Amino acid sequence: MENMKEKGQIILILLLVMTVALGVGLTIVQRSLTDISTSTKVEQSSRAFSAAEAGIEKALQGDISSVNFPDAGSSASINPPVFLPELNQALEYPPVGKEEIAHFWLADPGSAANPPAAYYTQNSIDIYWGTPNLSVSDQAAIEVNVVHYGMSGYLTKKYFFDPDDLRNDQNGFTQITCPNYTISTSFGPNRSFSCKATLDLSGIGTLMVARVRLLYTGVSQSVALQPLGGCGSSCSLPRQAKVYTSIGTSGETQRTIQLFTLDKVVPFYFDYAIFSAGPIEK
Repeated sequence: MENMKEKGQIILILLLVMTVALGVGLTIVQRSLTDISTSTKVEQSSRAFSAAEAGIEKALQGDISSVNFPDAGSSASINPPVFLPELNQALEYPPVGKEEIAHFWLADPGSAANPPAAYYTQNSIDIYWGTPNLSVSDQAAIEVNVVHYGMSGYLTKKYFFDPDDLRNDQNGFTQITCPNYTISTSFGPNRSFSCKATLDLSGIGTLMVARVRLLYTGVSQSVALQPLGGCGSSCSLPRQAKVYTSIGTSGETQRTIQLFTLDKVVPFYFDYAIFSAGPIEK
């Protein structure tokens, strides 16, 4: 009887050891399968992203056909470019960083005339900027430089706005409040901005360009220019931007890249250069 009991205990112990070993083995197998799946998805994601980048490069060359990479098992489909803005639509610029310039055409950039043909002819226009709920120290003041053409040639008029009371006492900018605003723009409906200001454009000649710079912040923030009035082209900004979309695919993974381009833009560093038609004297 004792031998039978000992044999029974040994069998139970063996079963327990086998169960534990089986559990450990299944855990290792499951983890290995998870690692393989994760690495496969990462590799597919990388291939899909590379295919999407190649699609953007091809679109910039004027070719919007699909791109295939059989050896890499990836491909990209390219959507036709979307021209922005539509009539009466606000044109939104992607987030602008420190010392960068958001460039908005008010005249027709495709015009062959010099100066370009007039397009937006209203006496005022709204500008939106800033990311809602930023700290006070990251809220941006704004400088808007409007280039216009008159009897004396090309001239500029500058506007300065600042929501910070303390800074406003020192810099003399026009003080505004920023209760947050939601508008529809070229990037879609329900776009949120923290600040808004209205530019008085009356009596300054034929409007050419508005160049916008954010001040007193190191946080990149979006900017949008909203035309006013309900008429046609004279109440709208001219079409001046393109958005290319490329969708890369590898296996079950897709990556999408969108590229916002604006043609005929003056580089930002010209805003920090000194230009004179004659000699500069100290």
